[in-house]
Amino acid sequence: MKNLPCGRTIEDVLHKLDDAPDLHELECRWCHQERRRLKDQTATVVDQLRGEDRSADGADITSTVLAKISKLRPMQRTWEAASRDTGEIVRVPASEIISSIRQQFSRSQTAQLNYTEVKATDTKIPHVQWLVRCTVSMLTEANVQQIEREVLEHVQRGLGAQLLIERLRLEITVEDVHGEILGYSEIGT
Repeated sequence: MKNLPCGRTIEDVLHKLDDAPDLHELECRWCHQERRRLKDQTATVVDQLRGEDRSADGADITSTVLAKISKLRPMQRTWEAASRDTGEIVRVPASEIISSIRQQFSRSQTAQLNYTEVKATDTKIPHVQWLVRCTVSMLTEANVQQIEREVLEHVQRGLGAQLLIERLRLEITVEDVHGEILGYSEIGT
């Protein structure tokens, strides 16, 4: 993983490529250049896949691009966060954080975790501000507010078991067992 002169990694910029640039990326010339380079690279690959590169044989380019894509492994996002126990900076994969949250839900009698996404929202390292998006199914006749409180507790325990948390924003979608959305809320701590 290559660091830019500002301290961010190319991976950080790549993961935010589809989102609007944050304030740092707007003001930082290195992030701005890297963002442009990655966007240009993506556009070139898409053009080649569509066969819009007329200077070479389209079939050859497409097969080359597809061969390269098939060799890629899915990227797993890792975060440099502060360990709860020692305060030291640790690299923790998103899947490990999600697994810890899922473990908390395994004890639940009222909600089932269907989807979760974890993202650091601060730009400093170690990350201590987090956004967690959850979609849960309500398993009993509990009300949506009770489920939201339970989800918040599970996420706080799961995330807090490993990492220091200064700020947590939680986006919760509550569904019934048939997938009908019963409620959506954003909770901040």
